[in-house]
Amino acid sequence: MREHLGTVEGMRTVWRWAVFGMVFNLCLTGGKWAVYAFTLSAVILSDAIESLVNVLSSGFVLYAVWLSQRPRDVDHPYGHGKVEYFSAGFEGALVLGAACAIAGVSIWRLVEPVQPHLLGWGAAMELLIALVTLGVGQAMIRAGTKWESMSLKADGVHIRSDAITSGAAFVGILAVLFTGQMWLDATVALMVSVWLMINGVMVVREAVAGLMDEANPELLDEIAASLESVRQPGWLAPHHVKVHRLGPSVHIDMHMVFPAFWSIEEVHAHTQTIERALAVQFGTQTETMIHMESCTPRSCSYCVVEDCPIRQHPFKRKLAWDSAQIRATHRAKLPEAPPEA
Repeated sequence: MREHLGTVEGMRTVWRWAVFGMVFNLCLTGGKWAVYAFTLSAVILSDAIESLVNVLSSGFVLYAVWLSQRPRDVDHPYGHGKVEYFSAGFEGALVLGAACAIAGVSIWRLVEPVQPHLLGWGAAMELLIALVTLGVGQAMIRAGTKWESMSLKADGVHIRSDAITSGAAFVGILAVLFTGQMWLDATVALMVSVWLMINGVMVVREAVAGLMDEANPELLDEIAASLESVRQPGWLAPHHVKVHRLGPSVHIDMHMVFPAFWSIEEVHAHTQTIERALAVQFGTQTETMIHMESCTPRSCSYCVVEDCPIRQHPFKRKLAWDSAQIRATHRAKLPEAPPEA
């Protein structure tokens, strides 16, 4: 079972990582602008611009993490978790803005070259910055993935992209040192801007997918596996499962087919078992809404209930629960269980 943001430990951990990311970006940006002041290198300038954007985005991440962890209220019955996707989209937009600024500076430097200085020292500093930043970025991505924080993950991707721009700056400076061709400095910076544009588009795309509640097959498979682990006779066919990822909370809507002869009290008891299982899997802030449906003669082929008083057809085989099965929008679209070989 994965660890989820919807726990006290998860929320505290994500907040600590967000604060760390903000402090790290402040220190990193100051260091890069100092290196640029000494070298006047275009590629180092591009790296410093990208880091400045990181500071702005980290500030928004702090706000997004704080807001997403606030409890639900009358005006926000589903909580404040959607701000995580706005945060990620904001970061992606800032990356795109930084890429455009770097491209503009690079083109201008190609037209009006500026002689850089102390390139050997600048190369050493960029290599050191790249290695440290890469380690921090990867750590934040792992933390964001583990605790399922979109904002933290996007911040980690942004910091990792910063490491790649620092690495590109290192390569660009070496190229100038070994060839003596000063135009390579601005050319490498221009290449960095193109890479950042691609990276920014990817982050924005993922944020939009979250805001639009795009179906996540992996998450649906996890829900199916969780249901399968506590599956009981009479749980015939989960379907029409929809999931809203709302920051630290998960909202799950699903339909479940139960035997028609079961009482309301018995069906309700089973739905509570399902809700508890999903809360264990996805955290205490999980909210599950289950629409209870009665079985029909079509259900007999995959019903394992023994001594069913209303059975009209023989049992063939249980349905396999996976993302394709549980996302079926109507039980009429569920396949009939094939006969045993």
